[in-house]
Amino acid sequence: MAGEEWARQIIERELGQPVVKNDDGSLPGMYDLRIGPAAAPLFAIECVGAVDTTFTETWNVGPAKGPLKIAIAGDWNVELAPTARVKRVKQHLERVLQDLEAQGIYNLNIDYHLKWSHRALFEEFESLGITHASCYRTSGAGTVHLGMAGTGGAVSNEGIEVPKWIGDFLRHPVREDVLSKLKSSGAKENHAFVSAELHGAPWPVESYLMGGAPGLVPTEQPDLPPTVTAVWIISTYGGKGLHWDGKSWRLFDARPQRHS
Repeated sequence: MAGEEWARQIIERELGQPVVKNDDGSLPGMYDLRIGPAAAPLFAIECVGAVDTTFTETWNVGPAKGPLKIAIAGDWNVELAPTARVKRVKQHLERVLQDLEAQGIYNLNIDYHLKWSHRALFEEFESLGITHASCYRTSGAGTVHLGMAGTGGAVSNEGIEVPKWIGDFLRHPVREDVLSKLKSSGAKENHAFVSAELHGAPWPVESYLMGGAPGLVPTEQPDLPPTVTAVWIISTYGGKGLHWDGKSWRLFDARPQRHS
């Protein structure tokens, strides 16, 4: 489902008012959605993604392409750093895994322990952007599943990091067009609908949107740019959304509507 349609369904359901597409491509700088007539909108809504472009690009040219088949004995899982150059990894992967199999090494963390115990091996894997390699079947079909190094840490239950993050996120120069579109909308209220992709927000924010404790919301109000009167925040990997209406935070169901 397209992000704008997902946002349209959520806002329409939550506010109980018809939400329509505003940006039909007829003019430059049009905001995405609106409530009310085009000539006098009540709500102007601009949709924006919080995306880690480096992570996404590496994922799309690496793990998203599916498993590799190479001339090795076993079947392996290989974890890549977001900055890994996938083309170079594929050029050297067969040789480096053959070397590991020849040495009887079937589980390798590219960390400071390896740096001190086997510096040459550490430097080679680090230069490729491989952070971990493990063989899950020593007599296999030569299959390699590429993955990405994940985020982690303590899960934020109350979303206390959200108010500062959303203010900083919307004020970033990259989002200047978002603020510009809303500023020129002429609407009584200007809303930003933010969809956080995996790794697109700091882990405390991401973990809160993907889980956190039921019913708990931030206690601090966000320091939003003056143009923005309200925000909607969802994770594309979770079912929980968070809405600031200008006065308070509340949770909402962020799952897309399913038609029978």
